[in-house]
Amino acid sequence: MLSSLFTRPAPALPPVDAPETWTPEGTLVSQRYRALEGATVLVYTADADRGTANYAAACLGCTYRAGENTAHNRMSEAEAAKAANAHASACRAMPRGVPARPEDPEAVELVRSRLWRHRYGTSPRRVHLADFNALRVDLQRSTPWIKALLESLTQAEPGFLTATPTSDGRTRFTVQPFGRP
Repeated sequence: MLSSLFTRPAPALPPVDAPETWTPEGTLVSQRYRALEGATVLVYTADADRGTANYAAACLGCTYRAGENTAHNRMSEAEAAKAANAHASACRAMPRGVPARPEDPEAVELVRSRLWRHRYGTSPRRVHLADFNALRVDLQRSTPWIKALLESLTQAEPGFLTATPTSDGRTRFTVQPFGRP
């Protein structure tokens, strides 16, 4: 009886993605850097709603996320690579593995809070898919998922987010400022 206990095979563990090769859902990773203590820093892009690709950088060992350059413009691949390399050369974070994919309610809240910060102006603010690039590592959702969420928010909260069809068949989303009549 005791011998059967030791002859059972170990249960198979689910495959674990390595941070060095992991690609977050909805992104295309173009470069990877290694931080001082081994954390991986990604340079990536996502589906764009414009003609040009915008890039972001994110560290998988700490909370570093960058989707804009110092002039608050979206980054090119070269700018994102420069930011990622600069972060990797100073970051002392240990590898933490691949971040856990958030449940849908948490992912919805990540998107809502990103949109909410644009309500503090005096005029409406256009929303582009590239606005979520720096968030993609934490969000781990595809572009169609983000678009569907934006569409549902326009239905549920028209005083917060509005949608306007464009001549090319796409939809333009706009965050409305506080105090809009």
